[in-house]
Amino acid sequence: MPELSVLLLASAAVFLGALVQGSLGVGLALVSAPVVQIAAPSLMPGSLLLVAAVLAALGAVREISHTDWYGVSWAMGGRIVGTAAASYVVLVVSVPTLDLLSAGITLGVVSLLAFDPARLPKNRGTLIASGAVAGLTGTTSSIGGPFIALVYHREPGPTVRGTLSVFYMAGTLLSLGSLTVVGRLPVRQLGFGALLLPAVVAGFALSGPIRRRVDGGGRTRGAVLVLAVVAALVLLVRGLAAIVTG
Repeated sequence: MPELSVLLLASAAVFLGALVQGSLGVGLALVSAPVVQIAAPSLMPGSLLLVAAVLAALGAVREISHTDWYGVSWAMGGRIVGTAAASYVVLVVSVPTLDLLSAGITLGVVSLLAFDPARLPKNRGTLIASGAVAGLTGTTSSIGGPFIALVYHREPGPTVRGTLSVFYMAGTLLSLGSLTVVGRLPVRQLGFGALLLPAVVAGFALSGPIRRRVDGGGRTRGAVLVLAVVAALVLLVRGLAAIVTG
């Protein structure tokens, strides 16, 4: 059982992450993964994958009518491939290297979109590719959301949140199953994740007012791009720190 201080710190991070994701459709892992990784690295990634699955289920129930099922189906095809490849990739490529590669790709895509939003169309190719990257990085580091979110950066807020919630719910369950099969999901990780669920529910419940302000002001696209940049910077710092200290 983790110390009370670790639980409180992780709960605060998860609460903020759920508040952000409930408002924008992405952000839980971005806000909470670095904190939990530092405070309790032995409890990652299983604890956050469980938390992410529950939060995604809440989001899907709230905005299921806005889900882009066509997009989800193609993105999940990519996610299955990415998740299956994750267990092999981590044997030949270190996690810090994956973090740096993911950060570079994300920053490059955001740079293109900032000047020309049409450079990343939503089609089968981009959906499959973003789903595959999300499956790979989501399984190895719990941060996979920004890749698929970028494909939907021009869509209305309800569509972004509904679609990503369904994608995350199916994807995190797939990652949990994959880790279970290869024996990399200790019960204590799931136990710690269960202790964080009250913070998830609280953050999600309070996200309503922010969600309405984002939708009303047409701020979804800008918020998604900003979160993608922050995610890239988190991965970049984490990857460099691991290389330097390793």
